[in-house]
Amino acid sequence: MRTTTAQATQTRVETRKAYVLGDPDVWSSAFEGALQDQGFAVAAFRELHELFDRSHDESPDLLILAKRNATFVVRACRAVRGLRDMPIIVVIPSESDFVPVMDAGADDAVTASSDRAVFTTRVRALLRRAQHWQTGQSGGIIAIRDLLVDLDKCEVVLRSRPVALTPTEFRILAVLTEKAGKVVDARSLLSSVHEHDYDDHEAQNLVKVHIANLRRKLEDGRHGNPYILCVRGFGYMLERR
Repeated sequence: MRTTTAQATQTRVETRKAYVLGDPDVWSSAFEGALQDQGFAVAAFRELHELFDRSHDESPDLLILAKRNATFVVRACRAVRGLRDMPIIVVIPSESDFVPVMDAGADDAVTASSDRAVFTTRVRALLRRAQHWQTGQSGGIIAIRDLLVDLDKCEVVLRSRPVALTPTEFRILAVLTEKAGKVVDARSLLSSVHEHDYDDHEAQNLVKVHIANLRRKLEDGRHGNPYILCVRGFGYMLERR
């Protein structure tokens, strides 16, 4: 009796792509090695226009900005956000640069002095968040007065007009929307967005910046009752009425 041997089929696994715009004194070989260990093919760029040209042809799974000039990084972050929606992590020379780059649209930031394990953990957390929002695990469209928040498409419409938000701003609004009518303290709000445990003072300062931007973009209070309320001493709440 002749036996047949089943041939195993191999599934082609596509390598994830990470683009790095960095300076040698900020972007370390340890960080690059951490990305490669996670299965990333790393492409490095020195100029922003080179990054844009490459991204136009092939969008990366992760973008890392690691330049010593904080002002340039803020501008680069805003420019990238205006063209592409991709996970962005910034390697900053100093902790004082954290708020400006997050306000400019970065999804997370680590200092250049962070060890490899911290960087790896933050990258993994960022990719989990990106996957969560891309697949729309919460799902659905939530309508509150003239505000529509599409959790699947990550879109916001106010009085029939689309509102452009950074990924962090959208995620904060999504959390508040899903918990509409309930107060969310700053630390819990930021941790649910960034999967990183902040102390109360740091969380309050960061959330304050993002909430201010959200209120400005939602023209909060100009057409009646505001959407986002600050409950002093407790946190923030999205008002239903």
